[in-house]
Amino acid sequence: MIVDYHVHTPFCGHAHGKMVEYVETAINAGIDEIGFADHLGRYYLGRLQRKHYWDWGMPERDLGRYFDAALELKKLFSDRIVIRIGLEVDYIEGAEHLVENIVAQYPFDFLLGSIHCIPALGWRHISQYTETDPAKAYALYFSAARAALESGIFQSLAHLDFIWRYIPWPEGRRPELARLVSDAVSLAVKSNSAVEINANGYIYSQALYPKDANPFDVLLDSIALHKADITLGSDAHAPQLVAKFFPEILSLLKTKGISHLCLFDRKKKTSVPF
Repeated sequence: MIVDYHVHTPFCGHAHGKMVEYVETAINAGIDEIGFADHLGRYYLGRLQRKHYWDWGMPERDLGRYFDAALELKKLFSDRIVIRIGLEVDYIEGAEHLVENIVAQYPFDFLLGSIHCIPALGWRHISQYTETDPAKAYALYFSAARAALESGIFQSLAHLDFIWRYIPWPEGRRPELARLVSDAVSLAVKSNSAVEINANGYIYSQALYPKDANPFDVLLDSIALHKADITLGSDAHAPQLVAKFFPEILSLLKTKGISHLCLFDRKKKTSVPF
């Protein structure tokens, strides 16, 4: 089984192409299951805040159209590929009740929890806080990741690697990063959540870090150590990016002793070999 459980759509406002084109690309790539997981809008911002800060997700009023469009494709391509309907949701500690009220309206197959901003630093995207003290930023980020896992809302924690794409971890302090990652992955196991292997995380780490100090390896080593469940996602924002770098990623996973992926159907998890 090869699955791509992190695919976006134009509903989020910054992805391109038609939803059907993502499905067709997945079929041509030999993917067995594709999971739409587009961004939910920043439900936690007030009305005035939404005028000042970038909202990288779809408005709540579009959720019904998004779900129905994915459901129609699910039926249309049922004899060629399995389509799952998910959502990527920014986690903000203290706003769990808002998330639960929104997602309860639709029978999603899975929810990805992600952290794109850290309220203690501000309401902007993490990429805009590159000058922040790494120790402070990482402490806040991984605290949020652990709270997201403890919330019980999400089936998988998306791109745990997101922080080091924009705020580099200082050289020579690899053990500290390994402890932060290990604690999060260990908690994922205890909370019965999966950890996502994200293609963008693989690409960023290959481009930004030396081979002998690649934080993506730290993540994979921790997943292997704790025998954590994983989901695999391209994080595609254009049809041609579905399943990008999957052969390289799957090969790397095998070298780490990771051999299974998680599938979700109405949030019921199964594990299958890839």
